Amino acid sequence: MNKADLNKYCKLILEAGVNLYPEQCLVINCGIRNFDFALMLSEAAYAMGAKYVDIKTDSNFLTKYRIENNRNTEDLEYIPDYIVNRGYELLVKDFAFVTIDNLEEIDVLKGTDSDKLGSITKKAQESNKLVSKALGSSKNAWTIAAVPGPGWASKVFNSDKNPDKLTDDLWNKLVPVLRLDKKDPVAEWKKHGENLVKRSSILNEMKIDRLLFEGPGTELEIGINSNSLWRGGLVKAQNGRIFIPNLPTEEVFTTPDFKRTNGKVVVTKPVKVMENLLYGIWFEFKDGKVTDFGTDSGREILEKYFSTDEGASYLGEVALVDINSEVFKSGLIFNSILYDENAACHIALGRGFPMCFSNKDDLITPESMIKNGCNNSLVHTDFMIGSEKINVTGFDKGGSKTEIIKNGSFCI
Repeated sequence: MNKADLNKYCKLILEAGVNLYPEQCLVINCGIRNFDFALMLSEAAYAMGAKYVDIKTDSNFLTKYRIENNRNTEDLEYIPDYIVNRGYELLVKDFAFVTIDNLEEIDVLKGTDSDKLGSITKKAQESNKLVSKALGSSKNAWTIAAVPGPGWASKVFNSDKNPDKLTDDLWNKLVPVLRLDKKDPVAEWKKHGENLVKRSSILNEMKIDRLLFEGPGTELEIGINSNSLWRGGLVKAQNGRIFIPNLPTEEVFTTPDFKRTNGKVVVTKPVKVMENLLYGIWFEFKDGKVTDFGTDSGREILEKYFSTDEGASYLGEVALVDINSEVFKSGLIFNSILYDENAACHIALGRGFPMCFSNKDDLITPESMIKNGCNNSLVHTDFMIGSEKINVTGFDKGGSKTEIIKNGSFCI
C-alpha cells in the first residue's frame, strides 16, 4: 500500500470522519492485526493537536479461546467493571470514537458454540448499551473505517495466493471508493456529505408514510413514522462539530415504525451476524416482526440473534442506496457490512436511531422510544436488500405514490 495514500486516509478519517479538534481526546478501537494502522492514525491525531489517544485492541481469537476452554457458563457473562466505567468516561470527556473494522479475523469464530457465543455477545452489548445509545444519538463524534489486509483481501477475491499482492489489489480498489484519488479527499467527502443531506431533505419533503420494495423474491412494505426524519452524510455532534459516521457512506436512512413492516425480503449480499458470515438470508415480516426466516447455512446463528431481546426481531432502520454508489460500481462483494451496506438499499434489525426523529431529545428512555415507534434493542445489524433489479416506491398518507428507485437507480 502506498504510504502517501495511507497518510491521506488518516487525514480523511480524522478531519472528515470525526472532525477532531485541537485538545480533543480520541479512542481507536481495532483488531490486533490493524494495530500498525492504528499507530499511524494516532501519530496523525497527535500532529493535529490531540490531547490524548487511546488504542483499544481486541481479537476474536480471545473470544474463541474463552468459549473452547470454558468450564462454567456463568464465567462467559463476566464483564469487569472498569470496562463499563471506561465507556462512561469516554462519553463525559467528549472523546471522538474511531473503529477500525476487524476484518482480518472475519472467520475466526465460525463454527464455535453458538449458545456460548450468544451469551458473551449479549452480555457485552448490555454492558455497552449506554455508549451505543449515545453514539446512536450523535452525542459524540464517531466513524467506522476499514484497512485492507491479507485476511480480508483473500475473502474479497476468494483466493489465498500471494497475500501481499491481494492486499495491494484490494487497496487499489478502495482508493476510488474512498475518493483518495482526488486532489482534496476531505473536501470531496464534505461535498458528498452535503449532497446526501440534500437528498434526505427531498425525502423529508415527500412526507412518506410507507415504502414498498419490489424485486426478485422481495415484496416488502415498511411503514414510516410521521415524525421520522431522513438523514445521511453529515451529522452534528452534541459539541456542534460536523462528522461523517461511516467511511465510506452512500446512504440516506431513517428509523421506520417498527410495528408496520409486512411481506418477504431476500437479502442480496452476505452479512456478518455474531461474527459469522451468512449467505442466502431471507425474512418474512408480519406487523413489524420477523415471523419466518432462512439462510443457506447457519440458521442457528440467526436464532441466537433473535433471542437477544424482543427488539432484535423488528426493524430499527431502513436505508436507500442506488447503483451509482462508488461501492456498487467497484463490482465487489466486500464481506463487510461497512462496505456492502453502501452498495445497496438495506434494512437493520434491532435498535433504532433517536436522531432520526424530530423530537429526538424526548427519546431518552426505552419506553419513550417504543411509544414514538422507535425500536429498542441491544443489537443493530444491517441486511442488504438492494440490487439493480430493485424498485422502491414511496406513498404518502393520501395514497399518492412517487417512484424513488427504479431498476436500482434513484429517480429523485
